[in-house]
Amino acid sequence: MFNYILSQYHLQEKDWLYSDPSPVQINRHFELNVKLTQPATQCTSCQGTKFHRHGTTPHPRRVQLTEYMGLPCFLMITIERYRCATCGMTQSSQIPEQLVLKGHKDSTLLKAQIIRRLTEKESIKDASHDLNVSSHSFYRLLNQMSSKDAFTKLPQVLCLDEFKATKDCTGSMAFIAMDGKSHEIVTVLDDRRLESLVKYFLKFPRKVRMRVKYLVMDMNYSYDKLIKRCFPCAQLITDRFHVVQQMTKAFNVLRIQVMKGFDTKSPEYRHLKYYWKHLLKNYDNLSDTPFYSCSLRKWTSSRKLVEQLINYSPILYQGWQVLQLASGHFRNKDAKSFFTLIASLNTEVLPETFVKKYQFLLRKKASIKLALELDYSNGCLEGMNNKIKAIKRVAYGFRTFRNFKKRILLMNKTLTN
Repeated sequence: MFNYILSQYHLQEKDWLYSDPSPVQINRHFELNVKLTQPATQCTSCQGTKFHRHGTTPHPRRVQLTEYMGLPCFLMITIERYRCATCGMTQSSQIPEQLVLKGHKDSTLLKAQIIRRLTEKESIKDASHDLNVSSHSFYRLLNQMSSKDAFTKLPQVLCLDEFKATKDCTGSMAFIAMDGKSHEIVTVLDDRRLESLVKYFLKFPRKVRMRVKYLVMDMNYSYDKLIKRCFPCAQLITDRFHVVQQMTKAFNVLRIQVMKGFDTKSPEYRHLKYYWKHLLKNYDNLSDTPFYSCSLRKWTSSRKLVEQLINYSPILYQGWQVLQLASGHFRNKDAKSFFTLIASLNTEVLPETFVKKYQFLLRKKASIKLALELDYSNGCLEGMNNKIKAIKRVAYGFRTFRNFKKRILLMNKTLTN
């Protein structure tokens, strides 16, 4: 096995002595005893080049390697000492840094495995158990890593969003920014409030901030103000997902209002409560394949089911037609027809709450129109937020935002030492 170690760590065989190349099992771990005989080249005191052997170190150096046969494996290195023939100073052979760094106990390959496990969606406790190391080895590496931002460049397309972080955050929600093209995280901040964001982005030189052409975000009001104060040359793009979400929420509120108008034991109430997802689908994509509905107590299809539900109330029918038409225009990227339909809505036919939720989109007309013309969206950032939620769940939460931020950057593989 030691020959394999020499090749993996790029070590010189002539500098090592060993009696048995295979490790010996002791209790619940393996040990491999070797001797480092690399001679000294120059005295650190008198710069002399002649040395005599002067015994070995009293205790062997213990270096943990990657696991062997499912158990921890340690390299027990006995280091030979040398005495300068000129001044009498003694010094020991230096262990190569490609094997282990000075003052560290984990080998470089073991550290590489630890870093790889930090990029995955799993808790440190589970990862340390699999690698047969303590969790402190993971935290030591995290503490050595820097998560400081470089205020030298910004992408042309900047995606912005927020997520729930740790309790020690300054604000209730954390802020995250990502490059819309390369999908690399630009920064993760512990406060999403406008004052903190302005203070952070103003640290970038004006020339760098003027390179940002588009800001992709949801319909958060504070982010809209960020453009005017920090990015004078940028245009706002409203994420398409949030536009569709606004339309479906408006229809769901209308459906619940109509549903509550029926008796809770009536079949209309039950059908509108159980089959609401069919009403949100595109009518042209509804299936004609029959299935047996226990609630209806008959065979039906998705299309027939929708036709039955919308006939329960004329208001529900009108709201469903608006949703279908608006979704069709939005899907076909027909901004003119989309906004004309919204502007024509009135409260004489539909409830005021339904109309207001749709006409709210008129305030974002320019940014929504730009979203239909360009291909940029917050999909990459929403996917990253999903990973963040997953790692929080498997780790049972994080105590400090500092370590949480480093794990996020490692998952995105943009963290630099």
